[in-house]
Amino acid sequence: MPAPLEGIKVVDFTRYQNGPHATAMLADMGADVLKVEMPGNGDPGRQLGVGADGFCSYFESLNRGKRSMTLDLRAEGALEVVYKLVEEADVLAENFRPGYLDSIGLGYEDLRKINPQLIYATNSGFGPNGDWATRGSFDVVAQGMSGAMVALGGGPGERPFTAPWGLADQTGSIVFAYGIMTALFARAQHGVGQKIDVSQLGAMLTLQVLSLQAFLHSNVQPVLKPGRAFSATFAWYQAGDGEWFTMGLLDPKSWPALCEAIGRPDLMADERTVDPFTRRDNEEWLRSELEQIFRTRTRDEWLERLVAGRIPCGPVYDYAQVAADEHFWINGYLQEVPHAHFDQHRVVGVPVSFSETATKVQSAAPELGQNTEQVLLDLGYDWSDIERFHDAGVTAVRRADSAAAGD
Repeated sequence: MPAPLEGIKVVDFTRYQNGPHATAMLADMGADVLKVEMPGNGDPGRQLGVGADGFCSYFESLNRGKRSMTLDLRAEGALEVVYKLVEEADVLAENFRPGYLDSIGLGYEDLRKINPQLIYATNSGFGPNGDWATRGSFDVVAQGMSGAMVALGGGPGERPFTAPWGLADQTGSIVFAYGIMTALFARAQHGVGQKIDVSQLGAMLTLQVLSLQAFLHSNVQPVLKPGRAFSATFAWYQAGDGEWFTMGLLDPKSWPALCEAIGRPDLMADERTVDPFTRRDNEEWLRSELEQIFRTRTRDEWLERLVAGRIPCGPVYDYAQVAADEHFWINGYLQEVPHAHFDQHRVVGVPVSFSETATKVQSAAPELGQNTEQVLLDLGYDWSDIERFHDAGVTAVRRADSAAAGD
């Protein structure tokens, strides 16, 4: 069977993180994603955190499975190439500063005339309306403006704290992919192309919906205590061998099973823990008791007992332990793909599995401009056209001598 998005063509103008991760997710689902980059250095993400061996985990993780062509959108003749690409495209994805593509003739109103069925997908900082709409943004700006930094710091009056991983970028990218997929579905259902806008700010509000909804109802901001567990039975503990594990007990029906698993059936009748309300009122005491109990056995012993009692639980892993556990590999969450320069190239895989349509990481990230000539040939250009584009600075950095000769 083909992949879910096989046959879908994406012209990808996105850079850095939030856009590229979204289009990488589409590539995982089988879409043909053509990454269009500036000649010379390409996506600035290619230079972020390059290791001593030349490997850039930032770029690789966000651009696997794509093709790459170089195109200077400012050069004379570049727009005709984009117009040809758009004629055949299903999706155009971009995360430039709002208004830039409009200013050079590549806005939605320009391109819908060429392809009315086009999904024109914009990943912005703040959304399409209001004074902030035309402003640029990065991850830290969205984390701050969305309230996340104050919440993560412990609430109003505390020092703001920023989450790692480019949280607003990653959250925005997942919502961006969701928006594109929904627009493709709407086109299939209703026959319409359209422009969509997914913002980092909107995505961060969606991420915080539980806390934000509580505030919108009560005007009281819930306090998140950094490093603090939700409750004594929805928490993480250190076992006797020094390893950590989690357990998540929310259903009161599981309390007797936990008491049996830890060898403390007396807690079922103890007035301090007899029901969820008394356990909440005596949480500090209960937490201390559980800490002492869990130090009496190894992590694996506790996990075996908790699993037998049907109590949700799991080990707390570092990245080395994640990579060593077969579970992540057999589910495709981690995969190995060929790489031109590195043997046994391991990557983060696809988080969704389908019974009928296959998904996988299609390939490693492309070299800059790796597919430029083939794309141009597929668009109907010949080798003399390709040479002309190269020398004119459309697909390559224009040499000083060529520029002087042209002047």
